[in-house]
Amino acid sequence: MSVQWWKDIPGYEGKYQASRVGEIRHIYPSGHVRILKPYIKKEQRSRRRLFVHLAEDGIVKEYQVFRLVAAAFAKSAPPGMVLYHINGEVTDNRVDNIGYITREKLGQITAAKAYKRKTVFKVDAEGKVIEVYSSARQAAKENYMSYQTVLNRCNGIVKDPFKWNDFTFRYEE
Repeated sequence: MSVQWWKDIPGYEGKYQASRVGEIRHIYPSGHVRILKPYIKKEQRSRRRLFVHLAEDGIVKEYQVFRLVAAAFAKSAPPGMVLYHINGEVTDNRVDNIGYITREKLGQITAAKAYKRKTVFKVDAEGKVIEVYSSARQAAKENYMSYQTVLNRCNGIVKDPFKWNDFTFRYEE
């Protein structure tokens, strides 16, 4: 059995193809082939999803690479399911990394990654732990400080963290 590495993208047959490893290529009428360079949208840099532009009859449309790969390799989602990246890495658009999941389950997976709290320690000048907080917000609230002040101290942005107080904040290491 031979593995087909490139397949036509539905709606763009003979013009654009997707590979098993997540690449998109353009086949020109002259026979010349060019691999398209995917990009990350400026307004979605935190999501890191890869996009490409495909053109047909002078109309250019923007598509997510993983959706094109899924469509080319007949991986349409069954009713009630959505496509997702199995390993969680949204720039890994291989066919083997595209699967189906319910929206609810996907929300549970992605929310857990997005909202991981870091334990914050209130530390004195000698490095002794005074108090422990479950989050920077809790530390800010209980010490009558702004959330940003606590974050700046935890991230080491403040030049002299003990200048105004006898303590500072640090993340759990």
